[in-house]
Amino acid sequence: MILVRVCSIATGAALLALALFPFSPVAGAAEPAPLVIGGGEVSGYYYPVAGALCRVINKERPHGHSCAVMPSSGSAANVASLRSGEVDLALVQSRAALLALKGEEGFREGGPQPDLRALMALHGEVAVVLARPGSGIERLADLKGKRVNLGRPGSFQRTMAETVLEAAGISQGDLSVLVELDLAEQVTQLCEGNIDAALFTGIHPMPEVQSAIEECGATLVPVRDKAIEPFLRKTPWLSRFVIRSGTYDGQKAEVPALGMKTLLVTSRLSSEEVAEVMRAIWGNFGALTRLHPALKDLSRTDSSRDGIPIPFHEGVERATLPEKK
Repeated sequence: MILVRVCSIATGAALLALALFPFSPVAGAAEPAPLVIGGGEVSGYYYPVAGALCRVINKERPHGHSCAVMPSSGSAANVASLRSGEVDLALVQSRAALLALKGEEGFREGGPQPDLRALMALHGEVAVVLARPGSGIERLADLKGKRVNLGRPGSFQRTMAETVLEAAGISQGDLSVLVELDLAEQVTQLCEGNIDAALFTGIHPMPEVQSAIEECGATLVPVRDKAIEPFLRKTPWLSRFVIRSGTYDGQKAEVPALGMKTLLVTSRLSSEEVAEVMRAIWGNFGALTRLHPALKDLSRTDSSRDGIPIPFHEGVERATLPEKK
């Protein structure tokens, strides 16, 4: 196997964040402290998704609480903010949530957080394989002996690419050339024929995937293999996803894929508080799914099963039971 390293500067697309509804305190009454959700970078997805959650929570104001979003650099920062008490709730990738619970890898220094609990799953960050025309790649096994970009070492793209290969029983040594391009570069290299396939992870439709399809007729490769099911059983943070037909121009069939979910978590709220928050969310679930494109395909079933590797908060079950009079 030949290892090729290519450096570049990653670029990101800017997204508008959702504004929260302001509320005025009741005259003569102390205003309860707001519930603060750890989001993400303002230009990313976590921040506006957290804003969407605040919109529906603010509509109901559980126990008089309003809701606010705190921007952050992502999952690790949100876990740290939960530990320090800066936030009450946080958006965290499923894999990061499991590592934080156990105090492993990047969370080893802070130690385990055994009280970390999930309220629900939100959108998924899904990995797809894209092959250039004429590559002969129609299924995952065809990646063997090919030039494949896995992304920069240490990046989220690389983690997901390695996970997809491992799930299919393909080692990095099975590739003829392992390429380490940034996400922004791989479309050009794929369409120029310098690589045979590349993995793209994100919220779909991704502009990079659409560009490759439009520019050179790249095709989506189904992430399907008999080895995947046992791999999923031992990798609880990973989930099956489907790229729906019509997501990309000319895509006539659904394409199976793998990805990780974004979780709403807490280690600070009581059972009663969580139950009230979840009643606010469930009671306005249809509105929530319309507040941001990343949430449009979310269902209540998807939000409470598969790919949630940490225990649910006991308040979630209380939210589904009749309220005591």
